[in-house]
Amino acid sequence: MTMTLDIPAELEAAVSAIPGIGTRMALYLRHEAQLERVRQQRHSDKARAIAERALLAAQHDQAAGFDWQASFTELEQRHQEITSKL
Repeated sequence: MTMTLDIPAELEAAVSAIPGIGTRMALYLRHEAQLERVRQQRHSDKARAIAERALLAAQHDQAAGFDWQASFTELEQRHQEITSKL
């Protein structure tokens, strides 16, 4: 199998000077493939689908300008207000 990778222009010269880059890339890809097999075995299809939906929802919220940090800060403040009255 032949793969073509886009290397950013600012890295091209530095990457081309790396001895054995093809071998190193093959080792890296072999390792990544093994990790992916482990991930696939570790989590059920249902768990992966839930995680994918959550990721897509978070990306949608981010694109819409939703500020998660502000939301968590507000939640924390409200929690403090409630618990301080107990």
